[in-house]
Amino acid sequence: MALSVMLRNAGKLNAIGLAKTTAHLSLPIKTLTTKSAFSAGSLKTLTFFKNAQTLQRSFSLSAAKMAAAKGNHTPLWTAERLISLALLGVVPGAFIYPSQTLDALLAISVVLHSHWGVEAIITDYARPQVVGPLLPKVAHGALIVLSIATLGGLFYIIQNDVGIANSVKQLWKIRGAGSEPIAKEDVEDSCTDE
Repeated sequence: MALSVMLRNAGKLNAIGLAKTTAHLSLPIKTLTTKSAFSAGSLKTLTFFKNAQTLQRSFSLSAAKMAAAKGNHTPLWTAERLISLALLGVVPGAFIYPSQTLDALLAISVVLHSHWGVEAIITDYARPQVVGPLLPKVAHGALIVLSIATLGGLFYIIQNDVGIANSVKQLWKIRGAGSEPIAKEDVEDSCTDE
């Protein structure tokens, strides 16, 4: 552990300081997990450093402590899993028994499921430490606008058109230009010609 701290700060410490600190650095793991968890004994150890500020870097060895600092995410995780589970019944149900109620459930669950998935991607890959403080806010705002517009469009199809399930069924029936269904007689003729 002490070696890892020294390697992280190797550019800031000189060779003489490193030689002095290797003998005296005995910080418990607990003190390295938070910003201000230095005990009186570990502060005495830090007095051997010429520049004690270099060890006050913020890093954590425990992801659970970082997640717990932002709040309880268990209800959201449970809701995400329930929506995913509900999709297993809503999608086939909407196609077997098309109705406005099942189309509305399908629209809400699909948009919610997609929103949470894209939100997780934005949170993971558009971190303020990487892309700056503005881009994550813009991305989250754009996601909210896109989710609301998608849900509104799906509700428009449900109310003013044939519905979501029937629209998808109609898309499945579309054939390419110039392609006509093969008649049963053509298939029988091609089998007998051989």
